[in-house]
Amino acid sequence: MASELAQDYAAEFDRDWTAAENTPVEFPPMDVNALIKQHFRLGRELVASKSMLWDLLVRQAHAMDIYVPCRIKPGSMRTFSTEESDFIRVSDQPVWTDDTRYTQVIQRVFVDNDRRAVLHLGTGHMTTPDGEYLWAGADQPLYHIEWVVTGTETRPILRRRMVHLTDAPDARLAWYFARLMREKPMVESLEIYLREQWGLDTAHHPISA
Repeated sequence: MASELAQDYAAEFDRDWTAAENTPVEFPPMDVNALIKQHFRLGRELVASKSMLWDLLVRQAHAMDIYVPCRIKPGSMRTFSTEESDFIRVSDQPVWTDDTRYTQVIQRVFVDNDRRAVLHLGTGHMTTPDGEYLWAGADQPLYHIEWVVTGTETRPILRRRMVHLTDAPDARLAWYFARLMREKPMVESLEIYLREQWGLDTAHHPISA
């Protein structure tokens, strides 16, 4: 069952990734230890492992409001699930190009432990178990994100792809993510993870992202 779900999620992502009308962005691979050295001055020496990076991505998938608080309106996140690796997350998120406004985002999330990948697939609507009907906000296109952990245990590499479901390729969105959002969410997640899970002093010494 899990392998079939993984195939279904990956097939939907790849279908939308290759659709001519959509707006895909493939981010450069991130060497996570190099990212830590670039952005933080830690209280002690640390080599982040591949297992640590995967642990962070799983925690982030289930608790985006904790690990990426800049992308979630406080108190807005709800999760609906039938199993731990396959669930729906609903939250109010800042509009990409105007972070003073929020829009409701509905995402189907799958945690693929075999491939060490997390897929977030945007969807336009859902019905909650209580019968409440929810619609995604219309202030920006639906979007999918794929996070994949590769590399070795001592040199983990994070790969990330994102595609917006647009009527035609949107150069403004592509530029925004390729330039302005390339590292910011991961830097924030790393800071919180290193502080909360490893007790490292990052709060007073982060280097500007």
